[in-house]
Amino acid sequence: MAVAVEADKLTKQYRDKPALQDVSFTVPGGSALGLVGPNGAGKSTLLRMLLGVSRPSSGRILYDGRPLWPDPARVMDAVGGFVDAPQFYPYFTARENLSMLAELRRLKPGRVDEVLHYVHLEDDAGRRVGGFSHGMRQRLGIAAALLKEPGLLILDEPQDGLDPARLEEMRQLIIRIRQDLAPTIIMSSHVLQDIERLCDRIAVFDRGRLRYCGPTGGLGNPDGDEVIWEVRPIDMALHHLRSMGFEVWAIGDGRIAARWDESHELGSINVSLISAGITIRTVMRRSASLESRLLRYLEDDHVDMR
Repeated sequence: MAVAVEADKLTKQYRDKPALQDVSFTVPGGSALGLVGPNGAGKSTLLRMLLGVSRPSSGRILYDGRPLWPDPARVMDAVGGFVDAPQFYPYFTARENLSMLAELRRLKPGRVDEVLHYVHLEDDAGRRVGGFSHGMRQRLGIAAALLKEPGLLILDEPQDGLDPARLEEMRQLIIRIRQDLAPTIIMSSHVLQDIERLCDRIAVFDRGRLRYCGPTGGLGNPDGDEVIWEVRPIDMALHHLRSMGFEVWAIGDGRIAARWDESHELGSINVSLISAGITIRTVMRRSASLESRLLRYLEDDHVDMR
């Protein structure tokens, strides 16, 4: 059964440095929330607290209205997942690793083989995990998380480090989990296209603070168009376009984006940029991406989302 999640004024302090500051949000049961933000924004800190392995300095976490702390064991039977990379005994086989977990949790016989089949590892169940590829370890981590049929699934960058083929396999696995099992999902990722594709809600973190939490489409205008320029020098181009009244922001790799207005004529704008001594390498028009909308929302040109 899907689990609704509520975070209420969560703060995590490490000595004199806050990792999370006064974070509050709700996740309706059965929805999928994607956590995004630059490195060090507080996403992994939050996931550790949601998994009960780190206690907040203040604030509380509620699962279906029940507080996680001070006794997380009471509610963690409904929660599965991993933070950082999934950990296993490398000299044990995939089946042996999962069997130990299943025995500890007193799960029904046959559950191990069910989850190995579900993540397409049944043919590798007898292999030692030390010989697994990164993608296989990630799928085994999800299999371990699914053992107790959780109502809340927490995944820390499940697509991290995967090649394009394995990345698509992971996308399809998460889509299948949503369709077949319908848990509540909270996952972090730097692959913003996947957040847009896999999640119906998004939480934007920056420097330990929650900047936005709500429907993915609520982050700016998802239907608007934008123009992307690759220019040199970028600071001069930003200043020039803003002086012309454009809402413009940097999106990395020497590129800037502007929200497009049909009343403007792109050719004359390019001529104006060139006349101001700005070199235009490429220019294109496209529908506004989640990445671009996110950077515009943060209003911070130096934020690196990688």
